[in-house]
Amino acid sequence: MKRIQSSWARRLIGPVALLGAGLAAPAWAVEIEGQLGFADRVALSTPVAGVVESVPVRAGERVEAGALLLALDSTPFDQRHRMAAAQIEGLSLAADEAALDAERVQALYDRTVGSDSERALAVIAREQAQGERDRVRAQAALRAWERDQARLEAPFAARILSVDAAVGEVVSPQLTPPTLIEIARADQLLATSRISADQLGSLALGDEVTVARGDDRRTGMVDAIRAFSDGNGPVQYELAVRVERGDGWRAGQSVVLELPDD
Repeated sequence: MKRIQSSWARRLIGPVALLGAGLAAPAWAVEIEGQLGFADRVALSTPVAGVVESVPVRAGERVEAGALLLALDSTPFDQRHRMAAAQIEGLSLAADEAALDAERVQALYDRTVGSDSERALAVIAREQAQGERDRVRAQAALRAWERDQARLEAPFAARILSVDAAVGEVVSPQLTPPTLIEIARADQLLATSRISADQLGSLALGDEVTVARGDDRRTGMVDAIRAFSDGNGPVQYELAVRVERGDGWRAGQSVVLELPDD
């Protein structure tokens, strides 16, 4: 096995097994220092404008998926939806009546009793009535969507990193949506480290990497491999390994990543 010459510490991590009268070759790994960080850090905002009515979470709190994080005052959203919904029934009746009238005019036309202009006007009236009905239906659906978007809910089990909104604050996302709540996964962390191309070796996305913090060792999965260079030195890589959060594991702590030495 080719050994990578590096300033990083190396240690024997695999057991040594006896084969007959001799010893098997030991399993080695390159040990590099890394740091824990937040996984799936997301800044949340509402796509609709309104007034903040409630913020039932605080920074540092852990919430389950679907938990309410922030709600805008629902009054204007409810009223706009009701106004659109109230028009649908009347417009549906008008569209049905226009369709029946068009059928009657068509029947007369087929019997050579009606004129071309009467038939054309009946068809136009039918299309206009149906179009107005469909427009209001779409408007009601849009108002219902806006009402739903006035609530921020956790997309996954998360830890609240920051709360940047207060009750009574006006939210206006027309230009640049403001960050109202920032979250990250509660059950996972990212262990990251900068390594050389030789240390990266044949590692690929999805490969398993052991992450150790003291005596607690966990198997993680390579989540990202980012290349970077300052333009002068050699290309380096930032390796990110997604790992399940252990007891006492927090973002910002130092860990050791055990990479295969190939």
